[in-house]
Amino acid sequence: MRSVVLYRSVIAQEGEDQDVTSRLTSSKMDNATDETNTNGTADVSDSPEADQDTPESSGLPEPTLPPKPFEPVFTVKVTDAAKDGEVVKYSLKTAKIKSESEEYKVVRQYEDFEWLEHCLITQNDIGGIIVPPLPPKPSTTAQSAEARSKKQLGNDIKLVVGDEFEKDCRSLEKYLQLVVTHPILGQDESITKFLTVREAPTRAKLKKSIFSNLSKSLGEARKGGHKMVPKNMPDVNEFFQKERDTVNEVSLQMKEAKENYMKIVYGEQRVAVGLSHLSTALHLGGQLQEGADVVVNKLFTQFSEGLEDAKQGLEVMAVNDENTLGFSLDLYSRYLEAEKEMLYRRTCKMMEFEAATKAVEKAKPQKRQMAEAARDKAEKEFEDISKAAEKELKNFHHQRVLTFQDSLVRHADAKIKAARDTYALLTKCVTALKTLDTNFKPL
Repeated sequence: MRSVVLYRSVIAQEGEDQDVTSRLTSSKMDNATDETNTNGTADVSDSPEADQDTPESSGLPEPTLPPKPFEPVFTVKVTDAAKDGEVVKYSLKTAKIKSESEEYKVVRQYEDFEWLEHCLITQNDIGGIIVPPLPPKPSTTAQSAEARSKKQLGNDIKLVVGDEFEKDCRSLEKYLQLVVTHPILGQDESITKFLTVREAPTRAKLKKSIFSNLSKSLGEARKGGHKMVPKNMPDVNEFFQKERDTVNEVSLQMKEAKENYMKIVYGEQRVAVGLSHLSTALHLGGQLQEGADVVVNKLFTQFSEGLEDAKQGLEVMAVNDENTLGFSLDLYSRYLEAEKEMLYRRTCKMMEFEAATKAVEKAKPQKRQMAEAARDKAEKEFEDISKAAEKELKNFHHQRVLTFQDSLVRHADAKIKAARDTYALLTKCVTALKTLDTNFKPL
């Protein structure tokens, strides 16, 4: 069979994510610069009057500089994955941004990622944080591979889709990049140890009950332990009320878009398998080597090679579609759920504040001071989580726009290049069919 080379868009994980991250960082730096200029900090420090120690100026407080934008410490890449029995081990390569010579290589398995998520959630105040979603655990059993194959290729096709470790590596790499670039989670000691310490976290010393109830404990930690919040609870802030209404609608649309888009990808895979079967059948078709059968067999052989080209083109398109737009749709269908959980935690704090306010009104004189202290505490917590959440939401939506812009550009570019390469190969096939010698000696 001919050696066929088709364009496959290389989903450069490091380049893609760093590009989005750098644009975000640049945008934040520009905003910080604008705020500095607006506040006039530079004008005060550089002016000659600033050097004079006059009675009027000596009593003034020092000008407050705006906080510097968060700069990630590490770049991380999941380079490889290998199956060890029923466990998949992932190879991580980490480098310090300000010291490229400092590199760390560690091996982790999925349970280590679960433990990292647990530590990040329990060791930080995540009230106003949209916690990056950890991808679901990959299935490695034969039964799961068979189920995945039936979903992608259909029940009538007796093929088994292999383990998709490359896809899992990319999903886990994106999770780590979202964590290390987060201004709060990126400074946690747990992520530093996870990326730099050769030995895996000491989760083996913990009781099994912790891991058996891990998903439950994570859910309670995310939601702050609150279980009963009215679905239509009105918000005191119009910004958050609008955000809650929007995310509930957009999250459903995102899930539906992801499911329908993956149906297209699976359809491309099924057509590719069908073309492969047809190509094989044509190869086996003309067995007789006499008279017209020889020419027909040549035609079938040449045409089957064209079908192989078309099959490979569809396979490449399916891979590119899933790795570009499909990847972003899957990520943000889960990420929007994390946003809903953050808004849920804030709503719980709002209810606590309202309950504490009502408790002050009903409190007896001897308990009024205690009730007022509880109300003030609840009010501060509510204000803090609201302030953090508003900033988090703006950064989140900015990041979401840039990510989809990048994935759509890469998706369209991959489509065009793969289509051009497939067209070129099929053109050669048509030319070969037209110039094929069809002369034969009749009996």
